[in-house]
Amino acid sequence: MSDSMWQGSGVDLDAYLTRVGYEGDVAADLSTLRGLHSAHVDAIAFDNLDALLGRTVVPLDLDSVQEKIVRQGRGGWCLEQVVLMAAVLDRIGFTFTAFAGRTRIRSGSKLGPALHVALLVELDGEQWLHDVSFGAYGLHEPIRFAENERLDGDWSFDLVREPTGENVLRFLGPDGPVELYGFTTDVRYPSDFELLNHFCLTHPRSPFNHRMVLQRTQPKVRHLLAGTVLAEIRPGEPATFRELDEAEALSAPGEIFGITLEPGDIQTLRKTLAGP
Repeated sequence: MSDSMWQGSGVDLDAYLTRVGYEGDVAADLSTLRGLHSAHVDAIAFDNLDALLGRTVVPLDLDSVQEKIVRQGRGGWCLEQVVLMAAVLDRIGFTFTAFAGRTRIRSGSKLGPALHVALLVELDGEQWLHDVSFGAYGLHEPIRFAENERLDGDWSFDLVREPTGENVLRFLGPDGPVELYGFTTDVRYPSDFELLNHFCLTHPRSPFNHRMVLQRTQPKVRHLLAGTVLAEIRPGEPATFRELDEAEALSAPGEIFGITLEPGDIQTLRKTLAGP
């Protein structure tokens, strides 16, 4: 197998499939693309904990990402998960490119930095938006990349094209559409990921380096923990919010988000929650 910039030849595909609980056939087709997407978001949480554990580097090389997410049972933030997912798709034989989106749901702005990265997969003359790492409001399966495309079900989404040419992915909740992020299809490469990774880890305006942000997308319930506030989202219902006490917040990574932490990491998080 010839190597590519997505490092498919270096991924331990069997270990990954076991980690996400995927037991179906694997081929470069739409059924596999959907199945892997759903299995990944069900099993692997968005996890920014390294930024709170005093880690000065969040490595994006495939070996480090596999060690953390696949072997140690951790989650990862967007860039780590995209590195892993891209290697898996490359290994299977999919053709795709990466793009960067400007998150709107938390900032309310259309002009923030393009920090979120996802993939556009080409299949049979069509493109599919494949995004496993946006978190609690994100896609549970790929959506066809086409103007005014809609994905219906327990969780519904659509894509709209703005006059500027920017595409916007929206979550269609009970209170109306929620804009998740806007993007163009300008191609991004792994070298671009390193710059975004550095911003997320070190910049004072990064949303990910000063409080715990954990997110998980499961078939019937989605969870988002921001600091000590836990949001629970169910199909067709407004989100509910609850303030966690310290014990609940420290147990949440394992009990709610399926993240395996070492005892020392939990002690470090306790100090972070306590504040200066």
